[in-house]
Amino acid sequence: MDPSLQSDKRQTLREIGLFAVLQLVCLAVMFGVFALLHRLSGKVLLGGAIGAAVTILNYFLTALGVWAAADKAEQGDVAGGKRIITLSMLGRYLLMGGLLLAGALSGYCDVIAMVIPLALMRPLIYAGEFFRRKDG
Repeated sequence: MDPSLQSDKRQTLREIGLFAVLQLVCLAVMFGVFALLHRLSGKVLLGGAIGAAVTILNYFLTALGVWAAADKAEQGDVAGGKRIITLSMLGRYLLMGGLLLAGALSGYCDVIAMVIPLALMRPLIYAGEFFRRKDG
């Protein structure tokens, strides 16, 4: 494997770890707000945990898809890499939708608490850019 690709993978794993930490910090803040509003319950805890877990899993699976596509492209199969990205995206959306739908329909989760971590995904990715190492 190309050493620069290996370095990129290590950097991506650090970014996934940072994203997970930021997501968990936001989850704790969200639970604190629910507690201040006297709305903290088991449903909120479970919904928030599922929402955060699905968001972190999505970010991780995105990285796996990109790595697989990059490996295909490195081997000269660019079309195969594009197919991997497309199938990865479709699979992630189906998995996320299924998990969230199951949580929402089960009655054991607070839907608002489940959706908040998902809504924070993009802002957390942008926030992670501030912590990204410039030297790789």
